[in-house]
Amino acid sequence: MSYNIEEEIDYNIAAEPEAAIQINRELNLARRIIEETGTNLFLTGKAGTGKTTFLRHLSESTPKRMVILAPTGVAAINAGGMTLHSFFQLPFSPFIPGKGFLGEEKRFYRMSKEKRRLIASLDLIVIDEISMVRPDLLDGIDDLLRRMRGNNLPFGGIQLLLIGDIRQLAPVVRDSERQLLRDIYPSNYFFDSLALKQSGFVTVELRTIYRQQDPRFISLLNAVRDGVAGREELNTLNHLCSPEAISETDNTIRLTTHNHIADRTNTNRLAMLPGFAETYTASLHGKFPESSYPADFNLTLKEGARVMFIKNDSGVERRYYNGMIGTVVSLSEESVTVRPDEAPETTIEVGAVEWENNGYTIDEETKAVVQTVDGIFSQIPLRLAWAITIHKSQGLTFDRAIIDACKSFAPGQLYVALSRCRSLEGLRLESRLTPESVIVDHTVNNFIETSRRNASDTDTLNRMRNSYCRTLLAELFNFYTLGVTLRDFARVVREYVAPIHPYLFDRYREAETNFSQKIEIVGERFIHLYATADINADTLSSNTLLLDKISNGCRYFLDQLEPITDLITATPKNLGNSAYQKRLDNLLDLLTFQLRIKQRILQGFLTEPFSPAAYMHLKTDAILAITAPTPKKKKSSSRKKTSPSSSQNFDADSSLLINSFAFKDCGANAVSASQSIPKLKKPKGYSTYETLALYRELGRIEAVAAKRALTENTITRHLADLINRGELPITDLLSPDILSNLTATARTYSNADESLFAFLTRHHPSLTRNQIFLFTQTYK
Repeated sequence: MSYNIEEEIDYNIAAEPEAAIQINRELNLARRIIEETGTNLFLTGKAGTGKTTFLRHLSESTPKRMVILAPTGVAAINAGGMTLHSFFQLPFSPFIPGKGFLGEEKRFYRMSKEKRRLIASLDLIVIDEISMVRPDLLDGIDDLLRRMRGNNLPFGGIQLLLIGDIRQLAPVVRDSERQLLRDIYPSNYFFDSLALKQSGFVTVELRTIYRQQDPRFISLLNAVRDGVAGREELNTLNHLCSPEAISETDNTIRLTTHNHIADRTNTNRLAMLPGFAETYTASLHGKFPESSYPADFNLTLKEGARVMFIKNDSGVERRYYNGMIGTVVSLSEESVTVRPDEAPETTIEVGAVEWENNGYTIDEETKAVVQTVDGIFSQIPLRLAWAITIHKSQGLTFDRAIIDACKSFAPGQLYVALSRCRSLEGLRLESRLTPESVIVDHTVNNFIETSRRNASDTDTLNRMRNSYCRTLLAELFNFYTLGVTLRDFARVVREYVAPIHPYLFDRYREAETNFSQKIEIVGERFIHLYATADINADTLSSNTLLLDKISNGCRYFLDQLEPITDLITATPKNLGNSAYQKRLDNLLDLLTFQLRIKQRILQGFLTEPFSPAAYMHLKTDAILAITAPTPKKKKSSSRKKTSPSSSQNFDADSSLLINSFAFKDCGANAVSASQSIPKLKKPKGYSTYETLALYRELGRIEAVAAKRALTENTITRHLADLINRGELPITDLLSPDILSNLTATARTYSNADESLFAFLTRHHPSLTRNQIFLFTQTYK
């Protein structure tokens, strides 16, 4: 694929990114997509277009609860966040959809209550340097978020902001992993994530360039970036190649393709300097993984060494910045004095500075997501700078540089090197470039072309804002998940609790019927109404008729949920059997959590008008309030254990509810329903429910009969009784075709000398005796 270079020069040039960011059209569009919709956003752009500046401004101003993550330690430290693997506590092996992380398929996501609580409350996840993230890692994160949040939407319903330039750093895939992933993903890039394809995303490409000001240089960079640099462009660049003019004492920084080349150059040049060397050893406090070290742990320098600052000066004077280059003029035990190239008449004395390894937590007073400091790395913020790898130059800007990129081995590597310079005048090549130096991944070309055709604009934004309103309204009146949990809990109550308290059979059967007819079905009507309504996000606040309908709907559902809440509260919870008790408690925790969240949100809109911001705020407040940690109780001097009340208070000990974030399999540790409950008298009808539980587990009448040591006729009668009482659909046992055929034949039955069972058996020899017997027991 090729691009017309002239058509691609639709950029703008700006010299002041901090001021211009407020009026940049693409940046403003990106900000509004994040703040006013729930759509995933890929924010991309050429080098120097302000992606990092945008992220900094967003983190300071967005009302959404967000965390900033990155694929590598250095990228995470630079972005002020955490690594993906550290935040989500993931292994480094490939993720296989449907199975798990290779070698750890049975691994259960184990997280602290605080981390689960944080994840449950998030609105937005930012992933910087997304170009380095593989699709399987995104799918592993998707799997975790669905489990942790109990939400089967992609990424658990959290919005993603993906920042990066896929023309630059590509994902790293080991040879041993390449074939495995190739069978699942079309490419190694993030956009082929199965979850991301399911959720979808929009792209905003930043076009205002802040780093370079020369249109000719920008045109050359675009040609290299897009892989269309032909003879003319390469000749222009190769005119900058004069290796004979580059001496061994040239102090201009070199950008090289490989670590060993940069290390050898720096070591040799340092050894050539006279005088004694001084080594500065970093200090560590707390947790700071070695892979995330932002500087050399042992930094060896001499007077005359070429160095680069690797951190911005956080002081008032802002004396240095990340990427500033200079020469060491003096050394002491605690500091280094550097003469910067850009201001040779001055010197900068710098001592050890600190980098933070950040984490995230929730402030219990403000309920805000706040960064915590897990560890500190302290070192002189300098690096030897006769040479540096192209990879480590990512994000830096140089006035002068020597590029050695003839051995480029990865897509985008040459572009990253060239785009570090501000101008052609400050650029020199140590080796000539050939067409082979310009490596482009055509998968990336195809993706970029498609993204540009489907670029977002103001009209797209308005549609997404309106859709976001409808989506949140649908979520407000969607009771499906709550209904599933209620039915699961009711089934366990009938199996384990109702045999001791038979009145619960009818109470829970009535509760399920009411929930289905008066809540779920009515909720679906609301959802359909709002899904087809012409809802305008701009005028929603003044649409009093719609807001009143929403408020009245919330009041209606609160009234319908109240008797269900009362029933759950009044249900005895003590079983006297640890296995049954665990299953009941797990489902109770989950049901109580979901019910209280829904009720708090509905209650909020009785007094507050609906808006997307209000909904997200109420939802987050509800989650944090319900899962707030409770103070530890003082240990009693008595060792006597007390049993919980048989009618446990609905609002008691909300700390139990945090367990629902793990979404444990409530049936994983439950024993078979055919086992007797110790010390419990089985009331009339209990055997029928034992049959039902086993039939749901085994699915065949003959298997249930064998398991219970009863005849198949007895089992069939149990099932027929449940069908006649409306507790089991007959279609769970007989297909519609079989039912239709048997019914048609039964209507012709008139021989009193022959039973209906014998009559049907003679006319339907292909059916089993159990099928025909079951039909005769329920036929009216």
